[in-house]
Amino acid sequence: MWKHYCAIMGSVLFWGASYLGTAVAYETISPQQLGLVRAVLAGVLFFVFRALTGQREQVARSDWPRLVVSGLFGVTLYFAFQNAAIAMTSSSRAALITACYPVIVLTMECVARRKLPVFRQLAGIAIAVAGVGMLTGSGTGEGSLKGDLMMVIPGVMWGAYCLSAQKLTEKYSTALLTQWQMLIGSLAFVPLVLLEGRPWIMPTLRSGSAILFLAVCCSLLAFLFFNYSIKGLSVTVPMILLNLQPVVGVVCSYLVLGETVSTFQALGGAVIVAGVLLSTVGVEK
Repeated sequence: MWKHYCAIMGSVLFWGASYLGTAVAYETISPQQLGLVRAVLAGVLFFVFRALTGQREQVARSDWPRLVVSGLFGVTLYFAFQNAAIAMTSSSRAALITACYPVIVLTMECVARRKLPVFRQLAGIAIAVAGVGMLTGSGTGEGSLKGDLMMVIPGVMWGAYCLSAQKLTEKYSTALLTQWQMLIGSLAFVPLVLLEGRPWIMPTLRSGSAILFLAVCCSLLAFLFFNYSIKGLSVTVPMILLNLQPVVGVVCSYLVLGETVSTFQALGGAVIVAGVLLSTVGVEK
């Protein structure tokens, strides 16, 4: 049991630190270039992992359209908006705003399934939205309102990804799905990089290490750790612990970049987490 708790905490630490890694990588790479490089590296790493572990699973021809759609939402659009937003705000504020993503996914699921959320879920959604308003409306700290608001869009993209990939996750392993989603997403990043028109710069040791950290730790290991954790724990436990990601993100940004979060912003982050917990914990889906 303790191994499964260690695994989910590993995912929390990696994903929480990913906002810092993204900010550091920007020292020599542009947002869309980072999305392309990270997707390619992650796709190749998952391909190698499946080869070394002897996985021979293949995707059925009829499932490829859904797989392509999930790759576009979960990789290309998600990281395109997230990377652009982090470039316009601080990594600590970005980490706090992502705490509202579970509520966004819940809302989209209710709309897609044409079902009304229960009162507890509605209350949680309202509280989380209020928390986002507190955080983005704060005039203190680094960042911009545009960047803060743009950080909400990846949550919508992730919700679209979850809905499009739901049936796929019931049929295929996460390693197989992630491998192809990353590779499909990397192809879609090519025109975005061309439109961005930024020249490629040789990474420094610091920025290059950040890029490798994002690909190896945040894309490969974090997914594998998360999948291992849900094999020994109820699904609710890992999902609750994932709410610690914003805390990890803020701490990492403070220790490495010296970013600070005001008391009002921290309160807004706490309100978001409270709304997420109220709307998702102990409620039948």
